[in-house]
Amino acid sequence: MTMWVPKLENFPGPRYQALAAAIEAAVQTGELPVGTKLPPQRNLAWKLGVTVGTVSRGYMLAEQKGLLSGEVGRGTFVKPLNGHGASAIGSEIMAEEAGEIVSLATPGVIELSHNEPSLPEYEDLLRRSLQRIAAKRGLQHLLGYSRTLGDPAHRAAAAQWIARTGLTVTPEQVIVTAGAQQALNVTISAMTMPNETLLVESLTYGGVHENARLRPVRMEAVAMDGEGIRPDALAEAAKRTGSRIVLVQPTIHNPTTATMSQQRREDIVAVARKHDLTIIEDDVYGFVVADRPVPLAAMAPERTIYIASASKCMAPGLRVGWIAAPPALIERFADALHAVSVNNPRLNQEIVRQWIEDGTADRLVKRLREEAAFRNEMAKQAFEGLTLRTHPASLHCYLELPAPWQPNDFTNQALGQGVRIASCTSFVPDNRPNPPPWVRISLAPSPDRAQLSEGLSRLRSLIERGPGARRSVV
Repeated sequence: MTMWVPKLENFPGPRYQALAAAIEAAVQTGELPVGTKLPPQRNLAWKLGVTVGTVSRGYMLAEQKGLLSGEVGRGTFVKPLNGHGASAIGSEIMAEEAGEIVSLATPGVIELSHNEPSLPEYEDLLRRSLQRIAAKRGLQHLLGYSRTLGDPAHRAAAAQWIARTGLTVTPEQVIVTAGAQQALNVTISAMTMPNETLLVESLTYGGVHENARLRPVRMEAVAMDGEGIRPDALAEAAKRTGSRIVLVQPTIHNPTTATMSQQRREDIVAVARKHDLTIIEDDVYGFVVADRPVPLAAMAPERTIYIASASKCMAPGLRVGWIAAPPALIERFADALHAVSVNNPRLNQEIVRQWIEDGTADRLVKRLREEAAFRNEMAKQAFEGLTLRTHPASLHCYLELPAPWQPNDFTNQALGQGVRIASCTSFVPDNRPNPPPWVRISLAPSPDRAQLSEGLSRLRSLIERGPGARRSVV
């Protein structure tokens, strides 16, 4: 095993992407020869000063590029380039030259770590939308710079879409972004000072971690229960840290699937008002829920910044997100958005506008809701007798591992069985020594139910065999 420790500051992007880029560079230069065993994730995380989840995501990305392979019970090794590296890249180039759009999925691996919807009707929907757009006059405006906050028609469509949650905002309050991740980046940049404390749930998705480090802000984990962030813990953290801002996911929390009741939402708003907290409400999953409580932003519009996107309720590749903010903050957000993106693509925004106005978006939500319910039932059957947290509209489920399984060990061995899932360590905002024994399993990355069924079956078999399983199906 090498003691290789990269200098992440030499590579662009979030730290997990920088780690993957550093691995790629080291493989190409021979610094990491074929067969080299990389440091264990926890050791490298400690040396780099990052979370284990960041290293795990970096290794996973490098593996998707065909640079690494995880071997059950042995570790992570540099692969020969004639595996899924150079030859895979060459195959993709040839496929593109032949006019075929290729998948970026790792060959032979069932992908259950990406929380993204996938439906077989996407291709026909996109083709018809592009044909309708192509039939219009004045297409050149889609290739020019958009207005910083978004074109008026796109902001109006977003306000119309957001209203279906029970939150009424004007188009002038809506800021169009390139997805919820950019919306989060802009919000943190606009609303925090460097090294300020941001209150977050004790489990929160990795994009929050990366954005917090980029600012940088200090994340303070706040205890959760079955409904999400606890009001008493939030009040205590606000008083102790002096923080003035909290980030929450009230509806289908990622990764736990927790959804706040109406009473819990009222309690959170009461704490925010008492301690003068600004609430960042991440509601990317809420659009698929049929009978959902109203957003926090509808209950406390004066202090809530609302984030949503088309990724989880329409299609992930559209990369269209929205911020709805109090009018007094709009100019501050305009400056923050301009700093990270002079222009966001209008074509994607036009497709989303079209889908909202012609009813396609509503039909997609209904279809995704039906598919999510079916797949959650598949997960319940696969893990019968185990502790599983689900929501009928969720794109993921949260599974408690029986002893003596540990989340990173299980995730690594699952990959050895040809299934990629996410360890709870990817969601822990602090470097706690004993992460909870849970994993997140995404249910919708593939439109093929049979593939999901096979992946769930392999995971159940692995649990029953226990740690130390050696049989690999890849």
